[in-house]
Amino acid sequence: MTEQESLIWFNGKMVPSAAATVHVFSHGMQRGSTVFDVVKVVQLDAGPAAFGLREHVARFCRSMDLMGMQSPYEVGELEAAVAESVAANPGAVVVKLAAAWTEVPLRSLPLSTVPQVYVAAFPPNALADAATTSQTVKVKLASAPKIPASVLPPSLKVAASYTPGVREGLVAQAAGFDDVVFRTIDGELAEGTTLSLFVISDGSIKLPPLDSVLDGITRRAVLDVAKHQNVPVEIRPVAWEEVTGATELFLSSSNFAVLPVEQLDQQTFQAPGELTAALAVDVEAMLAGNHPLSSRWLTAL
Repeated sequence: MTEQESLIWFNGKMVPSAAATVHVFSHGMQRGSTVFDVVKVVQLDAGPAAFGLREHVARFCRSMDLMGMQSPYEVGELEAAVAESVAANPGAVVVKLAAAWTEVPLRSLPLSTVPQVYVAAFPPNALADAATTSQTVKVKLASAPKIPASVLPPSLKVAASYTPGVREGLVAQAAGFDDVVFRTIDGELAEGTTLSLFVISDGSIKLPPLDSVLDGITRRAVLDVAKHQNVPVEIRPVAWEEVTGATELFLSSSNFAVLPVEQLDQQTFQAPGELTAALAVDVEAMLAGNHPLSSRWLTAL
């Protein structure tokens, strides 16, 4: 199915992709106020299933609330919209939900707090980027800190908050890296542009607390797998020296569940390390429907 043939759920109706447009001067475009979330879809023998559907939709609704948007839809309606979008676009591997203020105000505030809502299902070729061409990645420390929670809550997935990642990411790619990792304003570990960074040393996982990073759905699932494997986990501020002193590093997101880091700046790491590889095997089994946690994380569509 081509982009021109794809269908998008737009305010309760399936419409051709070309019809689900916004004005170039809309508030969402000009002010970066669009909120969104991304749901991974896996194809099982019994049919498509969404990974972490309830969690993703709940976080999407939370983002709307944090942005001051009044959602016109309940959680159940949005979950049904995801299923409808996947059914209308066979073979889809990812679904993106977005809520946007589409009016064209000349002032900074939107004309209405009620957004337009879009749910789009994308085919495999939509995921093509640098990280998909390799099973490991090279990351660079960002030159600027992550936007602090006092400015933007880390649980708010709003377009404007990703601008620093785009700027830093382009610089990193030009230098031969795949992505960047941010520190907090205090110099501790934060996260990647769109991925959580897991730090492994002494047989345990270290992760920063949710008051400084996004509450990643895949992060939650990987932690469930770690618990299943009896791997110790520490959720606390992680000093940058612990990152550079780690034995293994890996990133996680909806699109890349366990992505080993082979290089951080000029420092190299075993990729994947022993624990990273073991977690990856179980996460892959979970996503294939062949793990005790599969029923917890996969929702049939």
